[in-house]
Amino acid sequence: MLLEKLSKKHKADKLDSDLAMHFLEVYEWYFSPIREEKMDVLEIGVHHGGSLKMWEEYFPNSSISGIDIDKKCKGYEGGRVKVFIGDQANREFLKTMGEFNIIIDDGGHTMVQQQASFWELWWHIKVGGYYVMEDLETSYWPQFDGGYRNKGNTMEMLKGLVDNLNHAGIGYSRAKGLAEGLPDYGIEFIHFYPSLCILKKGNR
Repeated sequence: MLLEKLSKKHKADKLDSDLAMHFLEVYEWYFSPIREEKMDVLEIGVHHGGSLKMWEEYFPNSSISGIDIDKKCKGYEGGRVKVFIGDQANREFLKTMGEFNIIIDDGGHTMVQQQASFWELWWHIKVGGYYVMEDLETSYWPQFDGGYRNKGNTMEMLKGLVDNLNHAGIGYSRAKGLAEGLPDYGIEFIHFYPSLCILKKGNR
């Protein structure tokens, strides 16, 4: 698997656990058909920079960006990689970002961070693009402000978006009243894997 080789080569943190290895397998499934395309890719969470270098080599014709709150991460810029310093929970900062074909949230993993990033950056996804959330196990961890079936956790937020995915059906059902005020986020699909969720932006 190419991403596994590149993760080892660049010492990315995608092999730190069995779950992370699973992420790479999922990414190969979705991204291998488009890896040669010219795209804009953003990863939240730079850490030691290995993951950005992995994506730079995996997507040979794409621009790769990273977001991190640690100013030292600016030092990982170079080639087709650019790093923005800011807080992923700060929506005013996120508004300054451009548009992307792929956004991967591997940041701080708290409920506030994940949800602020999603609600702002979903609108920065180009039609046909992907928004990915990693490490969703933190939705069940109190130390990340999560908790099983806690209405404020990110997994519950994503479950709610399943209703949005069925926006049209709700509008034509006996639950029509529920559809009033329910916005259409243009979601083509929501796919769940252990600790991982991938959403695709449709052309609606």
